[in-house]
Amino acid sequence: MTRHLGEDSRRGGPRGAVADRALDAVIALFDAAARFVDRLPHLGVLDFLDDVDAQEIPGDTLAQRTPDGDAVRVLTAHAAKGLEWPLVVVAGVQEGVWPDLRLRSSLLGADALIEAVAGGTAAGVDRRAGLLAEERRLFYVAVTRARERLVVTAVSSGDGGEDRPSRLLAELGVEVPTVLTSVGRPFTGSGVLAELRQVAATSPDPALREAACRRLARLAAGDDAPLVAAADPDRWWGVTGLSDDTPLVVPGETVRVSPSKVEAFDACSLRWFLESAVGVASSSGPPQVLGSLVHALCELASGPAALDESALQQRLDDVLPELDLGATWKARQRRDQALEWLTKFLVWSRANDRQLVATELVVRVPLGPGAELSGRVDRLERDAQGRAVVVDLKTGSKPGKDEVARHPQLGVYQVAVELGAFADLGLTVSGGASLLQLKQTRSADEQAQVALGEDAEPGWAQQLLDRVVTGMGGSAFPATVNDGCRTCSVRTSCPVWPEGEGVLR
Repeated sequence: MTRHLGEDSRRGGPRGAVADRALDAVIALFDAAARFVDRLPHLGVLDFLDDVDAQEIPGDTLAQRTPDGDAVRVLTAHAAKGLEWPLVVVAGVQEGVWPDLRLRSSLLGADALIEAVAGGTAAGVDRRAGLLAEERRLFYVAVTRARERLVVTAVSSGDGGEDRPSRLLAELGVEVPTVLTSVGRPFTGSGVLAELRQVAATSPDPALREAACRRLARLAAGDDAPLVAAADPDRWWGVTGLSDDTPLVVPGETVRVSPSKVEAFDACSLRWFLESAVGVASSSGPPQVLGSLVHALCELASGPAALDESALQQRLDDVLPELDLGATWKARQRRDQALEWLTKFLVWSRANDRQLVATELVVRVPLGPGAELSGRVDRLERDAQGRAVVVDLKTGSKPGKDEVARHPQLGVYQVAVELGAFADLGLTVSGGASLLQLKQTRSADEQAQVALGEDAEPGWAQQLLDRVVTGMGGSAFPATVNDGCRTCSVRTSCPVWPEGEGVLR
């Protein structure tokens, strides 16, 4: 029969059109049979016929069909490969969605094991850099499908909001226009409830507040259960008391204070609690990765076994492909920055007249019952008087001169020296501490803090440390407004700011 249909199809005309439709039906039947076998491989032909006969809506087909007339194709970036259109819209390019850096693997990680055995990425190495490269290539495929016009969309919920445009937008090389749109409440039950609660709590009109409360009471009413459970005030966040007021560090445990975290706690204990104790830390971006890389290079450039400049540059080039430093052109730019900062360090170290004792030295010293100072120093040096000087390398913001005099991290380093942290190295007296700035100036700038014994208030650092130890082990972590609020990663959980007002004060 199919032979006759084929002959009629080749002749064309009205009879050929009928034959084409019949052949399409035959192909669709075989496709349906193939899908049936994939789903239920143990059933027979009669079961397949019963399944087709029982369908009230024809089963969908995965076969590509050419649309009739003008049409819009909605498809994934993978499916768009090799195709082009006059107008292409790439929608929803949000950070966390594109690129999607979630590690995707099988239950037992068989693919990672195979890659490691085959000599690829070593087991335990973060594969996010490879994922980012793949997501960047996929984005390139999507934006190069347009022949005439390309539209890329993203949304931002403002400072501190969770929604923000993807980092890939900056790699388009064009200025991205900003269109501010006021977004009303969602047309959902939860949206109505949220608006009623907001009006009841914040409206300046007493009549409007009363009306909102009446509607909330109506939603919360019911014989056995509320009509809308979330309308019941007993279920509202912040209305009930604290579930637990136990201190963060209970008696018998140890409060561990890191010198690098003292400044963060002193600036805002709530931010320290959420980022360090709870673990809601902001992800490390390219600037942080670059800073860690420069620290490692400076360590290799120090001491008796120091590498020369050519060897350091080779180490840099070897590790760069494994790091996420942005697009290729941006990675090259950051490589040049790393070499520039390394050169500044080398020039400074040659002119430095203090004796280097150790680099990346672990600090661990008790602070009394139930407390311990634990951290790491970038460089420990000995001055001409035989005193210890701690040098901390910086590739970020530069504090002012007055701030250095009371810089918490440097002060804690000095206290560690006085408490005998480096007594085994023959250093028991502090000769001061300093920040070595490699980024903000044309040459390395050492910002020195005088020795505690020479300060007008020699006990300021110990008092700060005592206050931090007590606070880190407590049960209350108040929010404090400071200059770091602008870039705070947990601002949406801070009751000081409007976006965090829902958090219990």
